[in-house]
Amino acid sequence: MAQPNVESLLVAGPLKDASIAYRNKSYIGDRVFPILDGVSKEAKIARYLKGAWFRDEADVRAPGTRAKRGGFPVDMLDISTKEYAFAKEVTDEDRDAATESNAPPLEPDQDAIEFASDKIDLKKERRIASLVLDGTWSGVAGEDAAGLWAPNDTTNTLITDITTRIETIRSNTGLRPNVLILDFGTYNKVKQLDTLLDRIKYTERGVLTAHMIAAIFDLDEVLLGEAIYSSAKETKAGTDFTAVNVWEKNPGKGSAFLFYRPYRPGRKTPSAGYQARTKYKTKEGGAVRRVTTWRESAEHQDVYEVAEKTDIVQTGSDLGFLWTDTILT
Repeated sequence: MAQPNVESLLVAGPLKDASIAYRNKSYIGDRVFPILDGVSKEAKIARYLKGAWFRDEADVRAPGTRAKRGGFPVDMLDISTKEYAFAKEVTDEDRDAATESNAPPLEPDQDAIEFASDKIDLKKERRIASLVLDGTWSGVAGEDAAGLWAPNDTTNTLITDITTRIETIRSNTGLRPNVLILDFGTYNKVKQLDTLLDRIKYTERGVLTAHMIAAIFDLDEVLLGEAIYSSAKETKAGTDFTAVNVWEKNPGKGSAFLFYRPYRPGRKTPSAGYQARTKYKTKEGGAVRRVTTWRESAEHQDVYEVAEKTDIVQTGSDLGFLWTDTILT
């Protein structure tokens, strides 16, 4: 063998154009309930109670008499936004090391902002999912589908369940629900159902997508709850990880949520829920999400903080319906 062995003397360095970071590919939180921007920290939503609006009370007015009269009650829903924040430090040493010729392709400052932003997004996703999964909708805290959305046989209740609850919401509110959330496990089962595949077998791809499921039930959108979080406590090794599906009521059993969402918020505009956000002061740009940085001189580091002031509220319990245990009894 030739000496020296040049190959054995090479020091393997990190790739400059590749790195690996695990994080959620998508969040649906901001697409679930309409967003009310710029509300005060303490605010109220006026809600016209539906009973009076659906009573058939108009009548013939005889000459010389007064028209029949009536009224409508209004109640107020409280909104109280709270600031959710997370911060990450970047040391001078880390920043300097990142510029070395053999350093991995890390961007300490940008990584810190993205890391903190993702923490805020994940927290919001879990808060909205919790409101949906733990709430009472259309009079029940969630109907047990007994795993019957998964089988490909005559016992499958998916179509019956959804069409029945579309009618439940419409008949109780005058509004037809237009959005369906499926946790990812439920979606993976549903898209294999023969009863649905038969309806699209002559389409170009013959593959059941979220858009096609929406079309089958005449919905505006089907949202897929893909996000996960880890329930494991942090360890020194950093390999701690216990996956939990954010949009599942019971682990491994699947969930689905049917509801009405208006195209945009406004006066006299019902919605199953709303997300309220408070803007920061003008000197901070008047944005609804703030990124702040400050210097900690003694530690020779800068800190990046991401913050957002939000509240998520249920505003129409009769405008939603929840199923649990959709794919496993």
